[in-house]
Amino acid sequence: MSGLDKIIEDIRAESAEAVRKITEDAEARRAEAMAAAEKEADAKAAKIRARAANQCSDLTSRADSAAQLERRRSLLKAKQELIAGTLEMAKKAVLDLPEADYFQLILKLILKNALPGKGEISFSKKDLERLPKDFASKIAANLPAGSNLSVSEKAEPIDGGFVLNYGGIEQNLSISAIFEEKKEQMTDIAGKILFG
Repeated sequence: MSGLDKIIEDIRAESAEAVRKITEDAEARRAEAMAAAEKEADAKAAKIRARAANQCSDLTSRADSAAQLERRRSLLKAKQELIAGTLEMAKKAVLDLPEADYFQLILKLILKNALPGKGEISFSKKDLERLPKDFASKIAANLPAGSNLSVSEKAEPIDGGFVLNYGGIEQNLSISAIFEEKKEQMTDIAGKILFG
C-alpha cells in the first residue's frame, strides 16, 4: 500500500469514526429527547388525570348534594300532603259528627264568640234543615248579659258552622274558616303527632 492509499485509508477510518460518534451522539440526544418528551407527556397526562378526577369528584359531590336536596324536598312534600290530608279528614270528621255532638260544639262556638248587642246567626242549608227545635232557646238561655242573637232563616253558602252578623259586620265561623284560621297551629300539631 502506498503512502497515498494509507492516507486515504486513515481518512476513511477517521471519517467512519467521526460518523459513528456523530451517530452515537445523535442517538443519545434522540434518546434523551424522547425520555424528556415521555416524562413531560407523563406529567401532563398525570395533571389531566388529576384534573379529571377532581372534576369527577366535584360532579359526584354536586350530584350527591342535588340528590339529597331532592330527597329532602320529596320528603317535605310527602309530609305536607299527609298533614293536609289529615287536616282535611279532621275537618270532615267535625262536619260528620253526630247531630247532638255537632250542635253542642256549635253552641260552644256561638257562646264563645257572642258579642254584646243584637245580632243574627246564619247557618248552612244543611244545618238549618237539621237544627234542633230547641236550639234557639238554648242559645238565648246561655248568652251573656247584653247579648241577643236570633237565628236567620236565610242559609249561608258555607260547609258547616255559622256566620255571626252584628249590624252588617260579619264574623265567619264556618268550619272551613276556622280550619283555615288555625291552619298553622293545626299543621304544627299534626306534624308533631305524625312525625314526632
